[in-house]
This record gives sequence, structure tokens and C-alpha cells, in this order.
Amino acid sequence: MRWLKQCYAGYVRVRLTGRSPERFFNLCRSGGIQLWNLSCGKEGYCFCMLLPDFYRIRPFARKTGVKVRVQEKLGLPFFLYRNRKRKLFAVGLASFFLLLFVLSRFIWNISFSGNLHFTDDMLTRQLREIGICYGMPKSGVDCDRIEEELRSRCPQIVWVSAHVAGTRLQIRVRENETAEGIPPREETPRNLVAETAGTVVSILVREGKAAVQPGDEVEKGQILVEGLVPVTDDSGEVVRTLFVRADADIRLRTTKTYWEQVPRFQTVRSYTGKNRQGFRLWIGSVDILAMLPLTGKQNWELTGISRQMVLFGDFFLPVWTETITAREYETVERKRTKTELNALTKAVHERKLQKLTEKGVQIIENDVKILDNSTGWTICGSMTVEENAGTGQKLESFTGRNFLN
Repeated sequence: MRWLKQCYAGYVRVRLTGRSPERFFNLCRSGGIQLWNLSCGKEGYCFCMLLPDFYRIRPFARKTGVKVRVQEKLGLPFFLYRNRKRKLFAVGLASFFLLLFVLSRFIWNISFSGNLHFTDDMLTRQLREIGICYGMPKSGVDCDRIEEELRSRCPQIVWVSAHVAGTRLQIRVRENETAEGIPPREETPRNLVAETAGTVVSILVREGKAAVQPGDEVEKGQILVEGLVPVTDDSGEVVRTLFVRADADIRLRTTKTYWEQVPRFQTVRSYTGKNRQGFRLWIGSVDILAMLPLTGKQNWELTGISRQMVLFGDFFLPVWTETITAREYETVERKRTKTELNALTKAVHERKLQKLTEKGVQIIENDVKILDNSTGWTICGSMTVEENAGTGQKLESFTGRNFLN
């Protein structure tokens, strides 16, 4: 703010010489005259001061016997005076500020924060459907309506805040991971069966009758917990059978294997070292590209870094720039090295382990090996794991009066 005030009022850089400069500075301080960028040299003192204050120091200069000479004139008043005859320049400057004023009445950037499930493109599409888009007047932006529409259109969003700052529409959201609701409780009687072969480590039955015990070997599709529970009398005879929805926590130790084929040769890009630079400018819907044509028999790899022009933090403009880099390359085939094969094997095995860990599977042992064949290599891996077991299998028939949930 101080710098803007100095430029608007105009200021001068002066040189002070004489026999009593200290007294002059004391008089300026008592008179409320501000001095800055003060420096001392062989030819005297140099400092800056506002243009209105420069006309107030004449009595101080006469009283102290110092001479003040203007070295440089800076600020808006002197700039306008020097360019007073340049009418086209004045018109262009006025048009520039007028254009900025007009552009400030529109929305040129929409930003989102707090969204995890919904991407920026998904939320932008929802805004477009309710009439909110880039380039619309700020007077047409109803933040309350935006908040209400987003909450109604996206049930997983539980809180929305819309705010206009400068030419940017800022939208903050908060999502609820359980907003989709609790699925309806299944009440159909069922058994629990094994999805794969393995050894039962532990079993805790909440509903139903256990068909296996810890340490038992089971096959794929074998019943682990039955949904038919017999009811006996005092003599031990079965008087009726209850059909229940089997439910239990079952841990099963299994062995998982995988294999992945790796070709002996791979296609890679070999860069020729020939590069080209380009620049692209978007002004609204106008696209201007400054780059030499990409000629030759080889292919080109294009990469670009784009950014939107912004002034004063939130004052975005409908202007985008992009710096383009083109690298010429040719595709060649080469044989994989032993080091590359080992690195690829490690990456594949770690990826398999990570997928199992994300599912809550406990890995007990793991091993991986490489088999050589005529076309390349085969990565073979095996893992001994403990995982939750038991998938539902509906009972074919049951009587409603004997159904227990």
C-alpha cells in the first residue's frame, strides 16, 4: 500500500549537500516529512521523498544552509506528464484498464477443494447442467442455489460452500463415505461355503451350525457353516429344523499362485536428440500456436506445461499460455537385461502383495522365481496367506414358520 501511494502521488530522488544536513533531517522529522532509501556518499546524502513534501522543504533548506537537487522524478504524475503528447498511448492505456474492468465482471476460474469421490470434471458437469460455467457474469452466480443443487444432485456430498472471490468461483465440499446408506439387511437363509481350498485357522459362529473345526482341510465349495439348525428335545431327538442365515468369522490359510509372461524383447523409444520448442496462447476461443512444423520420418513426443494468467491472487483472466517441448524419437526393439528383468520381477511381486494387503489378507510366506522359455521369461509367484473365508450359498428350500433371523 505504501508503494502504491508513493507511485500515485509521485516522488523524487534528491541529493543533499551543505554544512548542516543533520539539522535539516531533524526539521523534516519534526515537520512530518517522510524520507526513505537514505544513503550517504562522497557527494552528499541521497534519499527519496513525496512530491508534495518536496515543496515544503524550502524553508528548512534556507534555514540550514543546504542545497537540494533533484536527481530523478518517479511516479504517476511525472509519467503522465512525459507522455502527455502520446495520444494513442493514452487511449491504449485507458482501453487496457477498461478491458480489465469489463473482464472483472465475469467468472474465469472455478476451483474445487475437499472432493475425493467426485472429480473436478464431474462437479464441473453438474454446475454446467444448472447454468454455471466459465465466462458467465458474476451477477448470475447464486451461491445459495449452487450449494442446494450440489447437495441434491450428489447425495454423497453433505456440506457445500460456494464463494466468489475476484473472478474465481471457489467451491468447497465435504463428502460422507457412508452417504450411500446402509444396504438393506438380507434375511434369506443360507450356508457359508469356502471360496477356495485351504486349512481352517479359526472359526467363530454367530448364527448357524459349524460344519468344520480349526485344523480341518477344506475344498472349494465345501460347507463351513450350515444354515439348518436342528432343534432336539430332552431325549435328544430332532423335533424340528430351523432355517437361519449363517453368519461367522472364519480365517482360512490358503496358498495363492500367479504367473506373468515377460517377452524377451521390448519396444522402447530411442531419442535422436533433436528437440523443438513452441508456445501456445489461448485468448478465449482463439488459439494461437507459435511452433515450427514437425517434419521428418521419425515420431515426435510432445509435452506441455500450461497455466492460466492471473493478477492479484484471485483476478483470473481468460488467457492461457502453454510451453511446448517436442522430442524426436524412433521405436526400436532391444533385449531386456538381467537387471531389468529382476527389477520387473520385484515390481510385479510387490504389486501382487500390495493388492492382497489392501484386501486385509495377512501374508505368512511368499516366494517368486523366474522360468526361462523359448519366447521369454515367466514370473511365477506363490504366497501363503490367511484371509477371511465364507461366501453365502442360498438354501434351496425352507419353511417360513421355521425361519429364524
